[in-house]
Amino acid sequence: MAATVVEKALRPLLVIVMIVNMSRGPSELILTDDGLPSMFRSADTASLAGQADTVRWSALQLFMLIVGAVLGGVDIKLGNDLDLGALIASIALLASLVPALWLTANNPQRTWYRGRAAAESLRTLSWKYAVRAEPFAGTDAAANERLLQDMSSILRDLRDVGWLIDAGGQAEITDEMRLLRSQPLRLRQQAYIQGRLEAEYTWYTSKAARFARMASRWTAAAFIATSLGLAGGFLRAFGVLDYDGLGSASAIAAAVTAWVQLKQYRPLAAAYSLTAHELLLVKAGLETLADDEVQWSRRCSEAEDAISREHTMWLARREAA
Repeated sequence: MAATVVEKALRPLLVIVMIVNMSRGPSELILTDDGLPSMFRSADTASLAGQADTVRWSALQLFMLIVGAVLGGVDIKLGNDLDLGALIASIALLASLVPALWLTANNPQRTWYRGRAAAESLRTLSWKYAVRAEPFAGTDAAANERLLQDMSSILRDLRDVGWLIDAGGQAEITDEMRLLRSQPLRLRQQAYIQGRLEAEYTWYTSKAARFARMASRWTAAAFIATSLGLAGGFLRAFGVLDYDGLGSASAIAAAVTAWVQLKQYRPLAAAYSLTAHELLLVKAGLETLADDEVQWSRRCSEAEDAISREHTMWLARREAA
């Protein structure tokens, strides 16, 4: 009896809450990073830290190798017949061992790659759950159980990495995810197209263009270094220049090649451009979709699979490099 009285008293408040939620626009329902599970933010933070460490220490190692090669060809004789250029070059080469050993001991690339794979898998699961895509199209209870199982599976696969927090049970299903899931189909469609597909398309197109530019710049840098080395070699052969430019140019060209291999500018530019075009096709198909929950659940799941496929290929390319 008391429960019935309380329920009647709260009914107007529940109606108001439902009306407010129904009046939300799709932009207010979009899942941002803050609205994703804490596991995602943990994996994302660790991945970014691993990437920063990898790039920083790799750049330092290549820089020291270039300094050693360039100064190794310079004769700077001191009064006691000490060759200062050779001494500094030797110190630079010795210093290049420090980042090399650090990278080997700490292996930040592994944290970078595995963390990114985990973060993107969690993002995909969160969006699928929030918009009721397969396999989360059933009841909330079944969807909650399936989501937590999938998240626990990701966590088990990454136990050896050692930086992910434990799954926090129901707390990993955020209020933002539950709110979007509770919306009518049309609002979920609009929020997904705007907040997921359009955002991913913008990210992939901008990254593809940037990587294409960077690939061209670094290719030009390697060509210029090689050309200068050849010119220096010919000038030295005819006694015009007393400097071993061939060794320096070779070292710079090798360093540029190693850097481009680390960053994978050209493969990523091509892959991201292809994914962007695929997202356009997926978006066009979803925009013309009828108000059918079954069709929506299947097609939305296919859209997420297309995004996940690129992340899987990215991880495979990285680990094979």
